[in-house]
Amino acid sequence: MDKVYMLHGFMGTGPSHFSGQISFFQDNYETIVMDLPGHGTSKVEANEDYFDQALDWVIEQIKEKGEGYILGLSLGASLAIHVALREPSLLKGIVLTGYSPFIPDHFKSVMETQYHYFTNIEQNDPNTANQLKELHGDKWYDTLKKVLYSQTYHYPTVSDETLRELKVPMLILNGSNDMHEVDAVQYIKEKNKNINIGLIPNAGHTANMDRPEVYNMMVKEFLKRSR
Repeated sequence: MDKVYMLHGFMGTGPSHFSGQISFFQDNYETIVMDLPGHGTSKVEANEDYFDQALDWVIEQIKEKGEGYILGLSLGASLAIHVALREPSLLKGIVLTGYSPFIPDHFKSVMETQYHYFTNIEQNDPNTANQLKELHGDKWYDTLKKVLYSQTYHYPTVSDETLRELKVPMLILNGSNDMHEVDAVQYIKEKNKNINIGLIPNAGHTANMDRPEVYNMMVKEFLKRSR
């Protein structure tokens, strides 16, 4: 049975960000639902070089458990494509959602505003802060600061040349509501015609959560064709 690894986004967990996918895929695939370092039930604390740490950890997990597919959301999508670039032999395919290979210049100020809002989340939104503490335990704020700083100021950009060289089968499925993510889908296709693309209507950054029924059917078809 082929393995499907599920990599969640910022301050989520595998079960919370893929609640609409786990039961759908588990009858036909071995679903491996991960909590990244610093998140959820993970015993691995986040460190300052968060993205590199998480990437090394994911690669280690796949080497231990065996090759398969990755479904990645946001942070998890960035990790998925970098696993594909560094260790292509580990993967049969990747599905990216809520993804862009770079942060557009006009969006950088939005990212910085988000950074300052979330690093003061206890004052700005105490209810969300409490929810994050319940989900991740006492490590929640340390994880939040390290992941958010990494993604805001050291975003793991993928160059045009690197996109053209990507060999692992890939499907990018972004939501149609956010223009910069719509633009990212077109941009990626222009750089590599072999990459499969799609837009999920009436869905935002977390398209797999917003429209799970549409996402699931499109991913199911991609996985079938990639075998």
